[in-house]
Amino acid sequence: MAIETILKSNNHLYANRKKQRSSRERKTLKRRIEEKIFESLLLLSAVSSIAIVLLLIGYLGLQGYPAVANWVLHGFGFLIPYMFTTAYVGAGAVAIATAIGLPTAIYLAEFSGLGIRNFIKPSMETLSGIPSVVMGVIGAFLIAPAVASFFGGTSTSGLCVFTAWIVLAIMSLPFVVSISEDALRAVPNSYREASQGLGATNWQTTFRVVLPEARSGILAAILLALASALGETMAVWMVIGNTIPTISLNPLLRADVISTYIARYIYGQESVGDVTSLYGAGFVLLVMIGAINIAVAMIARSRLYPARSSHPLIRM
Repeated sequence: MAIETILKSNNHLYANRKKQRSSRERKTLKRRIEEKIFESLLLLSAVSSIAIVLLLIGYLGLQGYPAVANWVLHGFGFLIPYMFTTAYVGAGAVAIATAIGLPTAIYLAEFSGLGIRNFIKPSMETLSGIPSVVMGVIGAFLIAPAVASFFGGTSTSGLCVFTAWIVLAIMSLPFVVSISEDALRAVPNSYREASQGLGATNWQTTFRVVLPEARSGILAAILLALASALGETMAVWMVIGNTIPTISLNPLLRADVISTYIARYIYGQESVGDVTSLYGAGFVLLVMIGAINIAVAMIARSRLYPARSSHPLIRM
């Protein structure tokens, strides 16, 4: 009887262990299946994002190919002034935004108190949420008359490239300030402490250690602002004058950009012989933004990996 009891107890114990092992295996298998499903969904999301971009590029290229091919063979003709003005307006606006935004970001990251930072930075981020049509109204009814008055009453009534610069600079300012400030604050404090330990002042540490280390983030901020400025439509449409542009560096002239050229056709203010020219213009604008992205990426890479040592304390 004792032997039978021991055998039954062992069998029962073995059965329980087997059941527990089987339960653990089922849980492990379930967890692995869930992880695979989650990984597959993440992969699908990543592939979908890439596919959407490629489809947009492919569609624009396919629809605009006849116009682009004709421009390549016979010269870009009327589109060259639009391309020049688009780049001129975007570059001027970002230059103004950078001249104001970068010092602001440096002050917020390196010199301001917490209270000032917590007031200014959210204000800048709130500014980015203002609709472009509202900025266009402000530009047309406030900034444009001020520009006309300041320059002695121009023939454009203030609706010109310079006004577009100011409006786009205001719209681009949050990108430059917010992202540049984040990039500056991302520099490890150990760099600042080591620099100051070697006798550098706060200003020397900021400009010779912190800024070089944050350059990639600052370039990303400028790139984002430039891409936004090049693609902006409504605000520019309301303040730039909407006149066939010429290749001129005079910022007080009326002009037009590629995005507003397309918008004016959609709203019936512009007539084109073939709608493929609109797709072609959109594709050219996309190529311009893509070229800027590639150029800035190359600049950032060359600065991140220079030939000589790039450690900030060695540069000092």
